[in-house]
This record gives sequence, structure tokens and C-alpha cells, in this order.
Amino acid sequence: MLRTVATYVLYATAGFLFLPAGRDIVSHKTCILPGEKDMRKAMNATSVKVRTFFWGVWGMNHCMMSALKIYALHSGDLTLLKILSVQTVVCLAYLVLCGKSCLAAKADVSGFRNVFVLEAAAITFLAWCPVVA
Repeated sequence: MLRTVATYVLYATAGFLFLPAGRDIVSHKTCILPGEKDMRKAMNATSVKVRTFFWGVWGMNHCMMSALKIYALHSGDLTLLKILSVQTVVCLAYLVLCGKSCLAAKADVSGFRNVFVLEAAAITFLAWCPVVA
């Protein structure tokens, strides 16, 4: 039962990240998540050309990470799932420890943090807890 819940949580969180990450590739100026308007102001580079490039790279990276998580789970590739679980936990730690600096810029990263909490819990459980027969 817990494995089924964790499976659905991982599919949902990895799939969800295609929305903001995909948006970053095609229209980084568009705000779709709560608190994002202020976060965008804090993250924008001065050069419009550089800004568009970096938001596209950021979005493409998140889409690829989400696709890899879905692939690893769907194919049962435990080695890849373990590697991606470490990446997810490190990213969550970074969001928690360094995300506080965003508050000074009135940028709210709590939405991303909350998605990563769910995703980290699900992928860590699925990657590292043995299947009970």
C-alpha cells in the first residue's frame, strides 16, 4: 500500500514539474504558481538575451530530471532511481537551507520546496526500501 502511494506521489510530483519547467522553456515571464511574481523579479538577469537563455536551460534541466524519474520508476531501474533520489534530496536540502535568502527578496519558494518534500519522500522510499513479498 505504501509503495503504491509513493509510486503515485513520485509520478505526480515529477509530472507536475513539467508545468513550471516547460513554461520556463517557452515563456519564462509567465507566472503560473502562487508567489511566483516576486520570485521572478529576484531571479531575472539584466540582459534579456541571457535571461531567456538561462530560463530555458533551467526549464529543460527540470524537464529532463522529471522524465528520468518517471522512466526509472516505470522501468524499475533501481540504480537510476537511487541516483535520482540522492539528487532530489540534495536539491531539497538546498531549497531548505538556501531558500531562506529568497525571503529577503520577497521571493516565495515554498511551493517548489513542498513539491520536493513529497517527491524526496516518495523517491527515497521507492529507491531504498526493499519490496516486501
